[in-house]
Amino acid sequence: MRKLFKAFATVTIISIITRLLSFVFKIYLSRKLGAEVLGLYQICASVFMLFACICSSGLPVTLSRITAESDTIGNNKRQFGAVSTCLFAGILITLFIISVILIFPQILDFVFADERCRKLFIIFLPMLLTTCIYAILRGWFWGKKYFGVFSITELVDEILKILFAIILLEGAVLSVQKEYAYAISMLAGDIIVVALIIVLYFVKKGKLAKPTQAREIAKSATPLTVTRIFGSLMTTFISLILPALLVSKFHLSQSEATAEFGRASGMVMPLIFTPTSIIGSLGVVLIPEIASANAEKGVKSLSTSLSNAITFACLTACVFFTIFSSAGEQLGILLYDDAASGEYLAFAAIVMIPMCVNNLVVSMLNSMGKETNTFCSHIISCVALIIVVLTTPSVLGIKTYFVALGVFHTLSMTLNLIMLNKCVGLSGKILFKCGLCLIFSFGVSLVNRLAVRALSDYSPIALSITVAIITAVAFVPFILLSKTVKVDLRKLSLKNKMNFL
Repeated sequence: MRKLFKAFATVTIISIITRLLSFVFKIYLSRKLGAEVLGLYQICASVFMLFACICSSGLPVTLSRITAESDTIGNNKRQFGAVSTCLFAGILITLFIISVILIFPQILDFVFADERCRKLFIIFLPMLLTTCIYAILRGWFWGKKYFGVFSITELVDEILKILFAIILLEGAVLSVQKEYAYAISMLAGDIIVVALIIVLYFVKKGKLAKPTQAREIAKSATPLTVTRIFGSLMTTFISLILPALLVSKFHLSQSEATAEFGRASGMVMPLIFTPTSIIGSLGVVLIPEIASANAEKGVKSLSTSLSNAITFACLTACVFFTIFSSAGEQLGILLYDDAASGEYLAFAAIVMIPMCVNNLVVSMLNSMGKETNTFCSHIISCVALIIVVLTTPSVLGIKTYFVALGVFHTLSMTLNLIMLNKCVGLSGKILFKCGLCLIFSFGVSLVNRLAVRALSDYSPIALSITVAIITAVAFVPFILLSKTVKVDLRKLSLKNKMNFL
């Protein structure tokens, strides 16, 4: 149990540092590039992620599960054969996609209306290969429970991208247009990190064996890949359709619509993803353990631990919801010098709760081999998202973006929780505990809003600190007295060795 807590702490601390660096850097980018150029990046990045999902998205999770199961039963031949199969399949698909785009560049004309997006995507193109190799090898480290390597490589990647971006954006070495400087820095950082993770793989006695288990890997990875392709399609759909709908339905100019989308996706969403630094760490630690338990003695033995993990995810999201919903406007001014982004943050804060719970539950189900079930729930939720995006822009404007995400995650969370309950039999107290957290967070948020209104003459930083203090003072005794969070990881402590570096 001590090792598992240490792993969770290791991943959480490194993840928080990584997210904090990324968040501060996003503030720098928003001020350096402006909302419109940031919007261009978000549009281009959404299309890039679609192709990246096609290349490898299901393979890392599948490889991590097979690796964890193989370690439990002592079958090294199986895990190294799976590594080779995943690398071969991912690289082959990636090279095919890159070749098609280079041979037929006019494909991009149908996707991007702005010439700058097309140029950005060509810079991004080699990153499809580096992203594929990087993701698959990290999947092996994940399954082996080398959580230090798994997390540190992501931190190094972020640091390199920040350094290269600052050098290029400030013109310290080369004079590069600001629209393309960040893309070049991302490519440079990716190349170095991929080289690093390949070296670390062999240092940790990784091997390339004869490819095996192609059918098993395809069966597991295909629904995961298709699920993430649909997710990326939805992101691409929103990034391309929503600005157009804001022009036609909400009567904004093209520049205004792009700027609004830049605020929503490039300024608000990085903050909305903040609690995933903690929840994601919990998922990283739990998933190999679930796979190992599944291979050794079955997942029903983890019912209490998984129920408590879900409650912990809900509580974490509720704390951030309380802060962002009541001090969103002040944070927007403080961080981005943009009042509109702060207004959107306060509106969108509620999305964090179903999003955090859903992401954790999806990871749990995938580690149990329930990829087809998560795929079905994803498709159903995507249909609801499309309906919201197409029908509400004339009324909600850019807030449609957040409403659509909220509907998607709430519906998906509900369906996935039903499936998880069938698999492991969740604790009957989970709904009560999560509901108690939600009601309490609304109450604290109301107190915070009243405090902000009473102290409206003070600076945004003073108001933000006040809200954070009230939230901490309220939630600490709430957790201790109600015993809402009781993370019992004893049942996850297995015989196999856990390494951190």
